[in-house]
Amino acid sequence: MGIMDKLKTAGKMRDELIATELLVSAKATVRTYAVAITETASPEVRKVLKKQLDEAIDNHAKIANYMMKNGMYYAHDVNKQLEHDKEKIEKSLELVN
Repeated sequence: MGIMDKLKTAGKMRDELIATELLVSAKATVRTYAVAITETASPEVRKVLKKQLDEAIDNHAKIANYMMKNGMYYAHDVNKQLEHDKEKIEKSLELVN
């Protein structure tokens, strides 16, 4: 693999890495708001947290849809996702060798 091929692969991998980190963070945010809602006794605070939870769910959906549209995430096909993960590992190993 030539240097230009490695740079193209690295760029796509970088974009996917950033998107994956955003997706993981979005999932954690949804969980955090969900737990916070169950821990509050204040109706006013619960209302604010529900609004934030809805926004967090929307953000998660936007990130996941972006990743699926761009071949980074196969939420509906576990086998294809596993194959994709395997390819990412192999490409990563090629970049360091």
